[in-house]
Amino acid sequence: MSNISRRVFLASTSAATISTFTSRIPASAAIASLRAHDEFIDYDALGLARLIKEKEITAKELTEVVIRRNEALNPIINCIATQAFERAREKAPVFSSSATFAGVPTLVKDMIDVAGLRRSDGSRLLATNVPNKSVKYIEALEASGLNIVGTTTVPEFASGLESELYGQTRNPWDLEYSCIASSSGAGAAVAAGFVPLVHGTDGGGSNRLPSHACGTFGFKPSRYRMFSGEADGGHDLFKTNNAISRTVRDSAALFNDTEDKSGKVYEPIGRVTGPSHMRLRIAYAPNGVKGYPTVASIREAQDEIANLLADLGHRVELIEHPVNGTEFFENFRFSFLPKFRPLLATVTAITGRAPAESGLLSRWTATMIETSRNFTDDQIKRGNAYFENAEAIYGGIFDKYDLLFTPVTPDETPRLGSIKPSESWDEKGHLFERVMSITAPTNAVGDCAIAVPLSTSRLTGMPVGSMFQAKAGSDKMLYELAYELEEALPWKDKWAPYSAKNIPV
Repeated sequence: MSNISRRVFLASTSAATISTFTSRIPASAAIASLRAHDEFIDYDALGLARLIKEKEITAKELTEVVIRRNEALNPIINCIATQAFERAREKAPVFSSSATFAGVPTLVKDMIDVAGLRRSDGSRLLATNVPNKSVKYIEALEASGLNIVGTTTVPEFASGLESELYGQTRNPWDLEYSCIASSSGAGAAVAAGFVPLVHGTDGGGSNRLPSHACGTFGFKPSRYRMFSGEADGGHDLFKTNNAISRTVRDSAALFNDTEDKSGKVYEPIGRVTGPSHMRLRIAYAPNGVKGYPTVASIREAQDEIANLLADLGHRVELIEHPVNGTEFFENFRFSFLPKFRPLLATVTAITGRAPAESGLLSRWTATMIETSRNFTDDQIKRGNAYFENAEAIYGGIFDKYDLLFTPVTPDETPRLGSIKPSESWDEKGHLFERVMSITAPTNAVGDCAIAVPLSTSRLTGMPVGSMFQAKAGSDKMLYELAYELEEALPWKDKWAPYSAKNIPV
């Protein structure tokens, strides 16, 4: 389309704020005729960058397009924690056209320091926290040419499924469903078409679980692979930074621009641009970790992908998952929950009330941490010892296989309200552990993993992801497989009903 017609589109389309929807929007001619067509919706981030570089649109004009999408979609989806529209408008003309993304708008998760932008971690306790300095990862992200237009919603301190501070984030595929885990806002934003590439953190599955729920591509890098996302310049033991995206190539391009290329831990992989001809030895564990069995509908979807992998020439072998999930989560509680006890004392000191009644912490968070007060010294010592040799929990599986293939989670995507911030960890903590039972052990050992949107549930009609895990340092192998699967079962143009593809913007 010519530059003139693009300018007409940009000038003539106006924001259409839709206050509420109670049922799925039908893909009908009537709806299509009402929609002001967003001609940029089908481009991924690299595609939009190419338009900027070829002067078919400016970064500032594209920022306005994304702001319009937010105004139309966020009242429905509720995935934006903090708007940064004016910041994005000011920065848009500054981005160099030589940068990878050349000023393409993006969102970052509300769990990382961006100078001048509120970071709450989804908690009232930090609702006024504004960092004055960006972490190194964010500096690299912005240097790549991505323009931050806001932050995405998270449950309080990355625990649970919903945010008490920001309210429920709804799934663009069906508004009655959750987006799962702390990058839920990021997954929803990509699925709804706010932007095609969003930053996320993964501390227990949080780039993979929302991708399972929302039909997006999620990547968890190896520990120490990326630039630091922490204010002290270090690396969180469990949490890594990367992307949730509509295409593999967007994720791979951002990975390249935010990868630590010092070689101190791993040799950099650079920008991976396509699949490999290497055929892989893949261990297929469809039944989940021990103690958390997979439901039949999720197993059925994974069986079909196992057949696809075999048809592509990979050697797929059925195994039982090597991780004992019951043992893992028992030790996880003993080792990590006591470290948050000082937070309870801080809240009580501020409010003079018990943490669960303080108004600064949700009941879910407060009761989760309070549980640790009953742990004995021997239990805490045992939990710490378990994680000192975390690699042993996988039983040397990567000595025999290149990849471990599993469901992302053993269940269908949960409906909203299945775990509420107002509920007690003592009553429903086991349900949250079940949701993350397959993903969390990956973080404990520091391996890399992806969630690939390859299936749809025959039971619910919701997306179903497949997870592939590789030994730490094998990130390139995962990207190459993701490209191959993307070619075999393309997902980019499968749009959720509640998205900019189907709702007027």
